[in-house]
Amino acid sequence: MAKKFIPKPTVLGAIAVVQHILANEEVRKRLLAAPASVMDWAAAQRTQHGHKFDPTQRFGHKSLERRVAALSEVTDRAFPDPMSPGRTELTQALEGLRVALVVAKPMPMIQRKKAHRRIDQQLDQLEAAMVDAVLTPGAERPPKKVRELPH
Repeated sequence: MAKKFIPKPTVLGAIAVVQHILANEEVRKRLLAAPASVMDWAAAQRTQHGHKFDPTQRFGHKSLERRVAALSEVTDRAFPDPMSPGRTELTQALEGLRVALVVAKPMPMIQRKKAHRRIDQQLDQLEAAMVDAVLTPGAERPPKKVRELPH
């Protein structure tokens, strides 16, 4: 019986590289100087699981496209200089996910669902790495507004 050839996806390797780069101290320092909109995105991503679940933002081909577009937009805002360390690798990983989505779109439903699950997992990893890089413990964050109790 012949062995079935299963090619290794190159996107997985790109995601591992991006996770390694986002763990780099120089990249984290640059992310601390990122605009407030990047911090807001990261905070919203981190707290997303505690709020009301909206399936339209999480499942389906369009939602995966929206997530890739949002991560691409955050990358552009976080790394405005094209020569910033880590930007090239991050944009290559996002481009690989875009290509995977284009390839998955015309697939039969069962194969498309499997592809969407893999893309979703990879996006989860990228988003988590980006959020962890932006919201580092000990990063200077604006103080929380605390309501004063009446006396």
